[in-house]
Amino acid sequence: MRWKQYSGIAVALWLVIENGMGQGLLVDQASGTLAETIVNGSVIPQNDLAQSFTRSLSAVAFVQLRTLITLPSGGTVTLVVNLRDGAYNGPIISSTTAVDIIGFADIGTFYFPDNIPVTPGQLYFFQPVLQSNGSLSIGTKSPSPYTNGDLWTNGLRDPNADLWFREGVVVPEPGAVWLFVLGCIAFLWRWRVGTRS
Repeated sequence: MRWKQYSGIAVALWLVIENGMGQGLLVDQASGTLAETIVNGSVIPQNDLAQSFTRSLSAVAFVQLRTLITLPSGGTVTLVVNLRDGAYNGPIISSTTAVDIIGFADIGTFYFPDNIPVTPGQLYFFQPVLQSNGSLSIGTKSPSPYTNGDLWTNGLRDPNADLWFREGVVVPEPGAVWLFVLGCIAFLWRWRVGTRS
């Protein structure tokens, strides 16, 4: 009988712990939303692409790009994203871990090995680079409402276009132990209140 009485609390506690286990992404700069449809793209490696952006936070930990199609169709390609300082061909500050992209349209999230320190208000570039054979179409927007940077294609700036991107920092997950302790305290409090009434 008591298990039925507290089963709702146990389920709620499990959901809290399960939701707390994932990392959150805090977006700093973005040229688009997750819900928007992107149909235009620019193919790499045929085009050398770089997207400029101006940071407002003091670190960058991830970049998301919308990938449209791999060539050969449905194939797999491996992509990394370089973070460059000051120019489309400036020094590489860091690179993301390689991601295998399979098939068609999707949003790829590329993580840097750590929070990379950057200077707020300064111009940075990220550059998608294939690490495998094949081609990949990266989603672009033209015209684009993003005003803190521009798309650079083969060394030429296009002030009216941007890659579809989102970038920011990773919010650390709460410690599982702390979530468990909090859940136990809530469970004991509920049990004590239940025995009094």
